[in-house]
Amino acid sequence: MIDLQHDSRERLMEVTRTLAQWTRLSGTAEERAAADYVAARMRESGYTVTTLEHDAYISLPGPARLAVTRPQPRDIACITHSMGSATGPAGISGELVYAGKGQREDFAGIAAAGTFALVDGRATPQRAVEATRAGVKGLVCISGRIAHEMCCSPVWGNPSASTVEQLPRVILISVNRAEGEELRELCRRGRVEVHVTADVDTRWTRTPIVQADLAPAHRDADDTFVMLSGHLDSWYRGAMDNGTANAAMIEVARLIAGRRSSARRGLRVLFWSGHSHGRYSSSAWYADNYFVELDERCVAHVNVDCLGAIDADWFGTNSMPETAQLAIDATRRVAKAELDAHRVGRNSDQSFFGIGIPTILGSISRQQDGALGWWWHTPEDALDKIDPIRLERDAAIALEVTERLVMDAVLPLDYAASAVDVRTNLEKVADVAGQRFDLSPAIREAMRLEKLCADLAVATRDAAANDPGGQSRAAAINTCLRQLGRILIPVTYTRAGRHAHDPALDVAFLPKLDGLRRLASVSPESDAARFLSVDLTRARSELTISLRRACATVEACLPPSPAIFRAPTCRVSSAR
Repeated sequence: MIDLQHDSRERLMEVTRTLAQWTRLSGTAEERAAADYVAARMRESGYTVTTLEHDAYISLPGPARLAVTRPQPRDIACITHSMGSATGPAGISGELVYAGKGQREDFAGIAAAGTFALVDGRATPQRAVEATRAGVKGLVCISGRIAHEMCCSPVWGNPSASTVEQLPRVILISVNRAEGEELRELCRRGRVEVHVTADVDTRWTRTPIVQADLAPAHRDADDTFVMLSGHLDSWYRGAMDNGTANAAMIEVARLIAGRRSSARRGLRVLFWSGHSHGRYSSSAWYADNYFVELDERCVAHVNVDCLGAIDADWFGTNSMPETAQLAIDATRRVAKAELDAHRVGRNSDQSFFGIGIPTILGSISRQQDGALGWWWHTPEDALDKIDPIRLERDAAIALEVTERLVMDAVLPLDYAASAVDVRTNLEKVADVAGQRFDLSPAIREAMRLEKLCADLAVATRDAAANDPGGQSRAAAINTCLRQLGRILIPVTYTRAGRHAHDPALDVAFLPKLDGLRRLASVSPESDAARFLSVDLTRARSELTISLRRACATVEACLPPSPAIFRAPTCRVSSAR
């Protein structure tokens, strides 16, 4: 294993300090200065560096004002949000009504149309969507100790002709918790009226992506690569979010370059723009424009975000079943701690599900309450929130994960765990459907895949141990593992499929089968049940065929001799 060096801690802090001198709003001169800086650091480590530029739909919030005009005039400190509606200088007046958590049922229970809705919780795309549907003028969100900046577009990446109508059409305001609770109490006592102004600059802007490539030099190297990424743009000075992660990326890349002769795969390091102000515009653009290369060559995506904060000793990260154990093992070795490797959601520049690239990490350590810190997305995200020792620790975890993906003879991807995960989740949704819908064709294929992937796991261990077959066996297994991701990830993690992006909203695993939950609650003879059955039948066919393709892929990789590649006698369990 590569370990951090004696000067790594100071190197990490040096980069973090440098980046934290700039307010790195997407598409601005200060973000470009940061891009030039990280590009220079990557060149120092021997990487081939290109700065790409592309058009991005960027939304930068400006000044906002919230004034209570009834019952007693007073001003409330507030901020507005990226992708919210602007009011113009004159502002807009209306009644303020309390709407609970801002969910659909909350709006349905009150006369919300034409009002400003006060809701518990920070501004999110889902709340912006529900407020738009409810016809409110604006949304006033009760945020944290300090109001958190947020991008509230449900559109993943740049809007297209088919998605632009999904953008929020409401004024978005956030207040801190203390003043929000006072407003809530006022609403409970009687009629409250407010006057709101919000300035939001939303337009197409040129933004940079720094791409740095290191070619492998091992005698058995191939033309594949691992993608290591993190966003460069920030709210305010963004020391934690995302200066520390950018520092870790640079240090991980430097140390791996020092062991280039052991690299069996390339390392491509990408610094995104548009994460905070364009709803992942750069990573989505990159997935769209580099789809073919990523499909053919990228074996895994390591993402890093918000590392090394003070008091951050609860370990949790994004994962898939095939990547979870890799992160768990690294955390145990480096931090002597257990990691909650939970299923990756719609966050953290995860723009590559459609391509079928397995992903790992994001944030690694958090506060004990599971949050990133009260200062997250506020002006308080400064250098005093960074602990150099914890930053070094988190960078070491990211280093081990990246190193193994780049250097292991056989990719450390556990599709036995993934197959178990698919089968168990299919059985769960089948239980919900009961006799209303037959998922047995897909479940049978999932069970077959589970057994085949258990055999593949044995083959992987044999190849990794340099058993008979040597490098040719490792290469065949690596190709099989890459193909499994391309087949399974799009069909189990996306609704949109391979060449589009799902909204930036919560998406359940096996999303095309989500209608089974609604099917169980409606009359079998109703139009709703029949409409759902059309979608579900198509989804079942797609999933069953994909699972068959996955089985055939594994069967083609496994040699015919059962004496060498035997099925394990113990039951394979999921990492979740």
